Formats: sequence, structure tokens, C-alpha cells
Amino acid sequence: MNKILIASHGHLASGIQSSLEILTGMGNKVTVIDAYVDDHDYVPDIKKFIEELDGQTGIIFTDLFGGSVNQKVMLEVANQENVYVITGMNLPIVLSVVLENEAINKTKLEELIAASQVQLVEEPKEDTDLSDDSFLE
Repeated sequence: MNKILIASHGHLASGIQSSLEILTGMGNKVTVIDAYVDDHDYVPDIKKFIEELDGQTGIIFTDLFGGSVNQKVMLEVANQENVYVITGMNLPIVLSVVLENEAINKTKLEELIAASQVQLVEEPKEDTDLSDDSFLE
């Protein structure tokens, strides 16, 4: 099983957790850190998550590459072979990892990340069939 931590500035982490709960009922499968919403020092929470992995694979999502939350996570995971950090997170990648039934490795993470990239959605052309039947094709 994979253990998942979502850490962000503000309430983004708990917002993603809320979305996970609404979409899958699996919001309780992730640990969240909402940093800088009060005076709480969140570094011990990161350490606790890593200590409790107990040989399991850990995936930590952060909101911003190079941001303070990401920096503190990176300091704590140094020399941890069973922990992966994904930064610039979005709901699709978190969903993909939460719903993954198999153990996660680097190759699998790269596949999930590629499939979860942001996309530009353009308005359909005038002659495009927008019926429900064509949507599923």
C-alpha cells in the first residue's frame, strides 16, 4: 500500500482532500498539511509521516516547486529511498495515485504524471457533433 501526504500553503491540501472525498469517498486515505494557516510548525508532521511509513512507499505532494513547503519536505526526505515527492500537484494526479492499487515506483509515477497534465480545451468547431453519443467515442 502507498501512503500519501499532501502539503500546501493555505488550505489547498485540505481542499484536495475534500474533493477526493466527494469524488471517491477516499479522502481519509491521505494525510494533509495546510501550512501557514496558523502558527503551527508543520515540520514535525512531515517527520511523523516519514517515520510512520515503516517500509511502505510514501508519496508526498507539494503545491509549488521551490516554495517553502516543498523545501521543508525535501530536507526531510533526503536519503529516503521509499519516498517520492511530486510538486506542482493537481487533483488529477492525486486522484490517480490514490486510486492506484499497485505499489508505486518511479516508472509508474512518471506514467501517472504524464496522464495528469493540464490541458487546453478549445471551443468545438461549428460542425462538431456534441451529442452524448459522440462524447463517449
